[in-house]
Amino acid sequence: MATLKEVADKAGVTVTTVSRMLNKPDKVHPSTIKRIQQAMRDLDYQPNEIARSLSKKTSNFIGLIVPSARNAFFAKVIDSMEHYTTACGYKLLLCVSNHERKKEIEYFSMLRANKVAGVIIASHTQDITESISFDAPIISIDRIISPRISAVCSDNFSGGRLAAELLVKKGCKHIAYFSGGVTLKGMSASLRQQGFEQTLRLLGVEPMIQTHLEDRFISMKYQDIIAAFWDAHADIDGAFCSNDILAAELIRFATKKGISVPEKLKVIGYDDIDLAELYTPSITTIRQSVEGISQFAVESIAHFSERPMPSQTIFPVQLIEREST
Repeated sequence: MATLKEVADKAGVTVTTVSRMLNKPDKVHPSTIKRIQQAMRDLDYQPNEIARSLSKKTSNFIGLIVPSARNAFFAKVIDSMEHYTTACGYKLLLCVSNHERKKEIEYFSMLRANKVAGVIIASHTQDITESISFDAPIISIDRIISPRISAVCSDNFSGGRLAAELLVKKGCKHIAYFSGGVTLKGMSASLRQQGFEQTLRLLGVEPMIQTHLEDRFISMKYQDIIAAFWDAHADIDGAFCSNDILAAELIRFATKKGISVPEKLKVIGYDDIDLAELYTPSITTIRQSVEGISQFAVESIAHFSERPMPSQTIFPVQLIEREST
C-alpha cells in the first residue's frame, strides 16, 4: 500500500502539501491538486479517513447503533441507512449492541473519539442518556430517549388501530396481540398495542388476549412459546403481531396444527419486510417507511449546521392487505 510520502514524491510536492490537499483543498492550487490526485491514482493510494478525522473537527462518518444485524427488520434498516449515507457523501460506521448497555456506551466512546458527524440510535437497551457525552447531533429511531435527543418514529398508534379495525371487520371475536420486541420506557412501538387495544374496545371486542415474547428478539424463534400460549387459548381466531417474523412463526405453527390461515385464523404483522410478501400465505401487515425514516435521519445529520432537528417527527403507516387475512 502506498504511503503519503510516496504520493508526495511522485507529485513533486511535500507531504505537508498532500495533507493540506486532503484536509483543506481550498488552500491548495487547482493544478497542484490535479498532480496529487493523479499520483494517488497511479499508486492506488487510499487515504485513511479515520486518521484524517483526528485532525479535523468532524469526519465524514455517521455512526449507526442497532441491537441486531440478524433481525430482518434491522437488516433492512442497515441497508437503507447505508444507501442514504452514501448518497449524502458520508460513510456508515455500524455498531451492533446485542442489547448490551455496556457495549452501547463503548460504541459511543469510539464514535466520539473518531469525531463522527452524528449518531443514529436504533437500539433498544435501557436508558443510557446519563452515559452519553456527545457534541455531534444524535437522532433516535422508533424510541423517544430524552427531550434533548431528536426522534423519528412511525405512527405506531395508527398502525395498531388499522390492525384492530381489519380483524374486527373480518369477523374475528377472540383476538390476541403478540409482542416480539423489548418494551422499554419511550419505545414508540408500544403505541402499537395501545392503538390496537383502544380500538378493539371501541369496537366492542373484549377481552383482548395478549402475550409478550421479549426474550426472543435476537433469535426470532418463537415456536415453543406460541405452542404454550395456544394450549391456554385455542379459540383464537385473529392475531396482531408486532413484527412480520413473529407473524410468519405464528402462521407456521398454525399450519403444523392443521389450522387454516386465513379461514380459521387471521394474522397481521408489522413492518412489511420482504418476507411478508414472499411467505405463503403472504402476510397482511402494517408497512412503516424504513426508507423515509432512514433518509430523514441521515439528512438531518448531514444538514445539521443548516437547520435544527425537530424534537420528534412521525411518519405515516399503511395497511397492506394480503392472503393471511
